[in-house]
Amino acid sequence: MRLRDGLPIASLSEDRLIHGFLILFRNGLEELAFKRIVDLEPDKQYHWVTVEMESGLANLLEGKSPMKGSVEAEGDWSGIQDPLFTAAIEVVTETLEANREPDFNMKPLFKLEMAYLLLWTSIERYASLRYHLKDKATEKIWQIADEPAFCNALKRNVNGSRTVQRADDPTKSCLLTPDRPKKALEYYYQLRSNLVHRGKGVFSDHARVMASLEELLKIFEETRSAAFRDSAWI
Repeated sequence: MRLRDGLPIASLSEDRLIHGFLILFRNGLEELAFKRIVDLEPDKQYHWVTVEMESGLANLLEGKSPMKGSVEAEGDWSGIQDPLFTAAIEVVTETLEANREPDFNMKPLFKLEMAYLLLWTSIERYASLRYHLKDKATEKIWQIADEPAFCNALKRNVNGSRTVQRADDPTKSCLLTPDRPKKALEYYYQLRSNLVHRGKGVFSDHARVMASLEELLKIFEETRSAAFRDSAWI
């Protein structure tokens, strides 16, 4: 097993043992199951092969050109151990706690902005692993708003409502409110997009970014934990 851009890549040309699970689909649902897998996995990364196991033949997604741009996986791969779900979240939390007070030199604000962008990198990674690894990044992000865990976490961690103007079109704005998950996600994403278009007040920016970072961090942690809990092997 190898890793390329954090994704597991099976390399069958090497004489190594790959640990995994044999998944048997329910009778009559095989075609639907394979369609779901094909919809998730990108053709540029994988292709189907048939492998022989002790229990018989099985279909497997092998990595295309597995030795290019990849490294050998250390131990068994698990999405829950992805550094963007572990170390990155720790960095975001530490940065938030260390930069709560604004300063005219703007260093705390810049650090919060870096943490906010890193958090969004983790969120996009989550959306890719859960929905699909293909293009159209924002399309899969919006699907998070339909998750019950996200909706519940939003209500628990957001009080009241506020808006943010679009940096590319100040006549338009996004609304954050706890009872409209899709709009809330659009608000957090718009703030992410605005971070590359600076020019607003230091203290008002600091308060907005800090509040959004704190809320979204808690919401994402609850959403991610629920997803892995629901998909746990039983």
